[in-house]
Amino acid sequence: MAICNRRRWAAVLALTAFAASMAQAQEPPCGSGAQSAICFGAIEVPDDQHATFSLAARQTVDAVHSREFAEDLRDFAARYRADGDHAAAWAGVDPVATIAALQAGVPGQKVATYGGLRGWFLKTFFGNVAYDGSADGPILLNRAALPRSAPSIANTFAHEIAHRAGLRHPHSSRNLATARCEPPYVIGTLVEKHAAGPDWRPDSDDCHLLRS
Repeated sequence: MAICNRRRWAAVLALTAFAASMAQAQEPPCGSGAQSAICFGAIEVPDDQHATFSLAARQTVDAVHSREFAEDLRDFAARYRADGDHAAAWAGVDPVATIAALQAGVPGQKVATYGGLRGWFLKTFFGNVAYDGSADGPILLNRAALPRSAPSIANTFAHEIAHRAGLRHPHSSRNLATARCEPPYVIGTLVEKHAAGPDWRPDSDDCHLLRS
């Protein structure tokens, strides 16, 4: 009887320890340093990619609160927003207010994924890697476009949070090159730049103005 009881207690302790470790592993990711109290919500993604998504969330928090990101966004708006087909999407966009809206959109922001035939179809025929979903639901990333690097995922987080702040890229279905110079794409690219660090270089997926 004593042996059975010991086994029961051992099983209970093991389950308790396992539950605690799982809860700790799934804690919402937060920024670093001065931003350590600013956290995303639940990140519900494939287990083998949870660490990458958590890192991307931290990078997003750190980037949108950084002085360097603010300077880059102000510089782009001052130099480029008034001229070109992308200008209409920048009309009325104030960089200071935009940064405040991005920062306000981060705390509690949930993330999940979708896939299956729908994910394959949207990625293959429309290049879709994510969408912002409903206003109070998670940002949804397409599993057909995974795996990706943490800075690339941080780009997507910022892009979709920009949508929730009211920013749009109206040319995405007509002229993707123009859309990449519209606010959500530029914001995502600048977040990726700061997440990736000094080795980052713009490529063909980024606004051509950032490559000049």
